[in-house]
Amino acid sequence: MDYENINYNEVIISGVINNITDTNNKYIKFGLTTKKYTNTENNKVYVSLNISRNLYVIYKDFFVKGNKVFVKGYLNSYKDFKNNIQSFISVIDISNNPEDIMNGRKAPHIRYDPDGVMVWDGKRCEAIPPTDEELQEIEDLLKEYK
Repeated sequence: MDYENINYNEVIISGVINNITDTNNKYIKFGLTTKKYTNTENNKVYVSLNISRNLYVIYKDFFVKGNKVFVKGYLNSYKDFKNNIQSFISVIDISNNPEDIMNGRKAPHIRYDPDGVMVWDGKRCEAIPPTDEELQEIEDLLKEYK
């Protein structure tokens, strides 16, 4: 196997959302507060993450300051104008359930918008009233059961 050309940078992390910033770009930036990985200290770590706007729309009910979330993503970085390296995680999945992140989702994400409309994997399920012709067709189909 050619180990020299294999790269792994997948990240799985959990924490509490501490900020959310809409950049008016294709990404939403948010921060997590999590615990430093050590047995002798009780310090906090602050992590910066980006999530695509499309994925954010599907899971936007998780994005409330103070919510604990579980995230899967990839480590990315860039050099800023001062030539300092800035690191962040590009999110590919987010959940309030660690099983969804560790073992994959078993069902679509369903939530309700503030106006009461169900949202199925980010798509609103609007009720469309039937036309008079459709109502008549339904009545005709149900006649034998009445």
